[in-house]
Amino acid sequence: MTEYVDILKPPSFQKSGVKKPLNEAWRDEDWLGTFNLWVIKNKPFPAIVYQIRSQKSAWAPGKLDVSAGGHYNAGETISDGLREVQEELGKEYKFEELKYLGRKMSISADINENIRHNIVDIFMIIDNSPLVSYKLQKSEVQAICESPLADLLKVHVQKSYKFTTEILDNTGHKSKITVNRDSFPIGWDNYHYKIALLTERFLKGEKNLIY
Repeated sequence: MTEYVDILKPPSFQKSGVKKPLNEAWRDEDWLGTFNLWVIKNKPFPAIVYQIRSQKSAWAPGKLDVSAGGHYNAGETISDGLREVQEELGKEYKFEELKYLGRKMSISADINENIRHNIVDIFMIIDNSPLVSYKLQKSEVQAICESPLADLLKVHVQKSYKFTTEILDNTGHKSKITVNRDSFPIGWDNYHYKIALLTERFLKGEKNLIY
């Protein structure tokens, strides 16, 4: 079945009224709306739950990325982004439980050399449940891991820093990986480091957070 998406129009990046098949929108390098949810933990230690993208993904295969996320289908609203969370992680969250952090621009190349242009709605939620509670979408998510916040804050600023963490793959098998700066998708705006900083502030109880 062909997936259709709404094309956004600068500078406000509201829906333009144009709808296209997703592959055509990527080919034409249109601006699309995207949902990102960062699952964070404060017990037993502050951490961020990362997904490891499928090796078959056309964008950032095998990299550590946002807990769950993806583009909105045509006609969907911001709260419909939770569809991606249910599909990728098997988690059912309520929209009102999420902490909204604002919007960002994401401009990056996929493996087909298409430059993808996304306007990303960023959310955060605390979920201290174990990794085995997640049901991973095998076609999209290779594995998930809990990355300790203290290590994440170091790996983004210390070039040679690395750490080891446990992962759970989409077959239920546990193993360990080494995480360094190259483990994350390339980004022009230090997105992953900024999320680690916002996670630290959020867990300290700060309220007025904006990306």
